[in-house]
Amino acid sequence: MKKVIFITGTDTGVGKTYFSKLLVEYFKNKGFKTGYFKPVETGCNPECEDAKKLSEITGQSIDEVVLYKFRNPAAPLVAEREEGIKINIEKIKEYLERLKKKYDVLIVEGAGGIMVPITQINGGIYTYLDFVKETKLPVIIVSRANLGTINHTVLTVNALKNINAEIEAVILNQASKNPDLAEKTNPQIIKEMTGIEKIIKIFKNQKNLENF
Repeated sequence: MKKVIFITGTDTGVGKTYFSKLLVEYFKNKGFKTGYFKPVETGCNPECEDAKKLSEITGQSIDEVVLYKFRNPAAPLVAEREEGIKINIEKIKEYLERLKKKYDVLIVEGAGGIMVPITQINGGIYTYLDFVKETKLPVIIVSRANLGTINHTVLTVNALKNINAEIEAVILNQASKNPDLAEKTNPQIIKEMTGIEKIIKIFKNQKNLENF
């Protein structure tokens, strides 16, 4: 089995790293050699917390897990301008290819949402949407389960559809056991509006993905 999945969110703080952790553990428990890659992590002050959490599970070194580290908790483009470290997209893509060969399953995590700017190339701003378009990675979208998620999720799906990206699933994260009306109906409405069949609720404190 060779599988690479890109994890994006509908916003910052929606639980991309939490879901990535569940996904890594799921594939590892299935017996696959599983790696994690976060091309850019910001807010590493002093440690890159996301990379640290996942490297402890995969057994990778921090330097293998995250390629560009920035202190400031901001979009990669903002952080690189502030700290004077230029992000090289070709270097990221070459590194990605090496990791793809090394692991049976590779979980690649973005930063924030799909339109987050990574760097500037030839006068234009390069986003994670551009990265997905060029690498052709299948995508899982992590969004909130509660009120307000329809707008963010549908916009993210539409942006990805515009580049003909393969969307594997939408994850409604931090779902509650006793949902209100909005949370109850969000999965069906998102399915109707996007055509995405795989809408999965991840409940608070969920420990595995055996039903994934």
